[in-house]
Amino acid sequence: MTEEIQNNETIKILILGGGFGGVEVLRRLERIFQKEKNISITLISKDNFFLFTPMLPEVISGSIETRHLATPLRTFCKKGIFYEANVDKVDLENKVVTISHNVGRVSDPVGQKNHTIKWNYLIISLGGEPNFFGNNEIQSNSFTLKNLNDAMNLRNHLIDMLEQADLEHVEEELKRKLLTFVVVGAGFSGVETVGEINDFIRESVSQYYYNLSDSDIRIFLVEYAPRILPEVTMDLAEFALKKLKEHGIEVILNTGVIGATKDSVKLSNNNTIETCTIIWTGGVKTNLTISDISCEHDRIGRIVVDEFLHVKGHNTVFAIGDCASILDYNTGRPYPPTAQNAIKQANIVVKNLQFKIKNKDDTLRKEKFRYKTKGIMALVGKRNGVGMIFGLKIQGLLAWWFWHTYYIGRLPSIEKRIRVIVDWTIDLIFKKDVARLKIADKKS
Repeated sequence: MTEEIQNNETIKILILGGGFGGVEVLRRLERIFQKEKNISITLISKDNFFLFTPMLPEVISGSIETRHLATPLRTFCKKGIFYEANVDKVDLENKVVTISHNVGRVSDPVGQKNHTIKWNYLIISLGGEPNFFGNNEIQSNSFTLKNLNDAMNLRNHLIDMLEQADLEHVEEELKRKLLTFVVVGAGFSGVETVGEINDFIRESVSQYYYNLSDSDIRIFLVEYAPRILPEVTMDLAEFALKKLKEHGIEVILNTGVIGATKDSVKLSNNNTIETCTIIWTGGVKTNLTISDISCEHDRIGRIVVDEFLHVKGHNTVFAIGDCASILDYNTGRPYPPTAQNAIKQANIVVKNLQFKIKNKDDTLRKEKFRYKTKGIMALVGKRNGVGMIFGLKIQGLLAWWFWHTYYIGRLPSIEKRIRVIVDWTIDLIFKKDVARLKIADKKS
């Protein structure tokens, strides 16, 4: 039985997704319509917190505490309403969204409740999910890094590998397999992840695991393209590649991953790497909810929008962030799914939505999305990085410093900024923390 959530407000604005785009839309709309009693704003997200994903790799190494990257979405709701639920169906024709949530214990629910929410204006800002390109072997045997649960699971696994290798240090073949780590994909996520894992594993071995040595460790970065970091210039990518190799990371280019088991990964060059750890950062796709929406999609399933960020054919619906295909007229290609772009897209959506609500004829006042990225940066481990800021190329320690300075300013509150700065300071002074917290749900 589907239950409808009643809302007596005249104009209903519904936001789907609690990431960078969705939260920015919420905050701006609340400021603009704070005193408008005939306007309601509702945010739906599967999690009850906003996750600062650019710093997620640092959760793996323990450089940042998990809760310091998670801000409760309700803290942003000054006027808006928040519901923690899954978005199951988006009906553009009838202007209805169907959501659901489990009832009772998370691991063993007693049932599920469904609701429908009507809207006058809809902003779709749902994130993507890992794309394994139909390879079930890789999907079943790989770790991903899209959320806090992924980061904590991967951290626990890495520490588990160290503990097992230390215990089995006499058995060389098994020890080598346990201390071999493979990261697939050499974009920003893959490069930053492999750099953080490399630092964590090597420092932990030198500080705590006396039966192991640095020479026992093998860490691979596998990329099917001929270069790493396609988002930056070739010289910066070459600098990053050089630093990764200097740090002991083995980079394999022009090679894809075609299969995986629990203790191996098979490469397209017919080689096999014996390992118990495969981390997949090789691509992102839209989820089924986005794919099932009755509108135009691009070749990888993202919603096609016009220059005003309207879903084509639906002037009361906007799409931004990872789920939207937005053409960059400077390059002729869709904008990459970065936090920087999502925040700027949210700004344009709010402006155009404001014009629609306050002016019946908004054709002369709508604003087009025209944005040129101010800069891009990536960390490569050992307090090194590469980046381009306002057209200037930076690398090494300077890029590492700019990365941390920029992102600390993007955290959503002063409290979170202070907590993360304290975490970084502790990480600089003290040894790595290798406590592995085993969490099990025990039924009463």
